[in-house]
Amino acid sequence: MAWPFSTAELTAGLRRYLAEPALHISELAEQPLPPAFAPSQAPPAVRGLRVGYSVGDDQFALACVVKEPAGATRPGLANPGVREAGIYRSLSVQLPMPTPALIAADPSGSWLVLEAVEAVPAVWGADDYQQAITLLARLHERFWGLADDLAAYPWLARPLTLDYEIHVYAAATALGQIVRDEWPPLIAHSPQTLGTLGQIIFQAEKVVQPLRMVPFTLLHGDFWAGNVVRDAEGDMIVLDWQLAGIGPGVLDLVVMITTGQWMPRLPASALPLPQPKLIARYRREIARLLGLRWSDAEWSELWDHALLWRFMQEMLPWVASVAPAEFDARERLFDEVWLDPVLAAAGRRLAPFSQIESTNS
Repeated sequence: MAWPFSTAELTAGLRRYLAEPALHISELAEQPLPPAFAPSQAPPAVRGLRVGYSVGDDQFALACVVKEPAGATRPGLANPGVREAGIYRSLSVQLPMPTPALIAADPSGSWLVLEAVEAVPAVWGADDYQQAITLLARLHERFWGLADDLAAYPWLARPLTLDYEIHVYAAATALGQIVRDEWPPLIAHSPQTLGTLGQIIFQAEKVVQPLRMVPFTLLHGDFWAGNVVRDAEGDMIVLDWQLAGIGPGVLDLVVMITTGQWMPRLPASALPLPQPKLIARYRREIARLLGLRWSDAEWSELWDHALLWRFMQEMLPWVASVAPAEFDARERLFDEVWLDPVLAAAGRRLAPFSQIESTNS
């Protein structure tokens, strides 16, 4: 299978990365993916690469990973490859955690070459989750309130500001598709569920209002056990920054917890601690690092609105586009992890249509 880059492009990247201007590539060979990438990534989007190269009379080899992002998931959004390469080039030195090293990348984001991470993922226990949440809180503390500074990086996602209308339109389109197809029955055959989902989209501004009032920070966007591994020293390395963006830190925490519940096929994803304990850990860390404390009522509101936004942003479009067989296989989990909690949150936080209509009249 051909590589997406030329030998000249990779040579230039390796010369910069290794600071060896006389470097010459002698061999490119596909090899199995490093275990760190194998669980949450799948070929051909991610492939293992062995690069043989020479510097003078000396021969060397380097294990790499080649990523070929699928491109922007929706029109108007930045290419995920550009976003991830931007993180490695511009912000990695400021992050409170190690990341894979970028060797070369296409300017359009169609491919990246990273040095392979020498780490083996393992089933996470309670200590791993607590350490990961501490790391997440440190990331948020490092960039807390720096939305204006981060705006210098146009490739970062802005889900609640510049990208907001794109996500709301995608959610409305997805719900319309569900209604037209009369599928899946779990949603399409329930007038009450359809009404509540329409209510969420119609009141999208109300959904995001509390989230916009929290100081924004740098978001990983897909922070969960499948994208965090340990190196030989036991340090956590955070992978896959394709969804990095600017927004309230609670969105990252929602992603971490719901994805861990939503991805049971991966051994690293089981939650060894109940959701309230994971949330409490994050709140304690933010209080320790920033002196910021939410009351239980304030946090409950923030969490509900983050859950509603995440469902509208990601899960409704997923439901409208997923293959029927895959949805059927995951229907029970979807109902437990997403639909039931979202419907309950909407009932607590949003006005019913009847109330809106009477107010408007």
